[in-house]
Amino acid sequence: MKLRISVAVFTLIICGGLVAYIFWKQELKYTLPTPVPTSYIPKFFEENIHLPQEQTTPVFLHFFNPDCPCSRFNRKHVNQLIFLYKDKIKFKVVIPSYSSMDEAKSFFDEDIEIISDTEGWAEACGVYSTPQAVIIDQKSKLYFRGNYNRTRYCTDPKTNYAELALQSFVNNKPLPLMDELAKRAYGCSFADLN
Repeated sequence: MKLRISVAVFTLIICGGLVAYIFWKQELKYTLPTPVPTSYIPKFFEENIHLPQEQTTPVFLHFFNPDCPCSRFNRKHVNQLIFLYKDKIKFKVVIPSYSSMDEAKSFFDEDIEIISDTEGWAEACGVYSTPQAVIIDQKSKLYFRGNYNRTRYCTDPKTNYAELALQSFVNNKPLPLMDELAKRAYGCSFADLN
């Protein structure tokens, strides 16, 4: 009888530990801030951004990693933004240089430009986490850099930070006030900048 109880307790402990590990790997660790790389140089709103390709029109950069659960979870929201605003601003998707271009293309419409970050797009914009949104105006100034939402599922319309910034931008309004979660990077590391 004691052996059965011991086996049952041991099995429950193993199962509980396995559930906790899966919860950590798939959910909890992505709610924590992404570690800031040692070589990170912050970029500030209204700062001139020097992109690897010259931009003569405003651009919305979506930093995306097909291997990152957070990026995959907000794909529907990003595609909705592209559909709603593609006539008002140019959209580009930037993926880490080590990511598969074919895999990234499978997440977006074929007319969206996807760039492999071999030339330093993330560094130029001050991005070290994914998913992140960046809006650069026609004068190459940083209008917005930050998260899409306070949750990775983009289910809280009041904290759809990237969407709120995009609405203000296309309506020629100043960036709305946002809480600290709009700017604190969380999710997956975009690239190894250490």
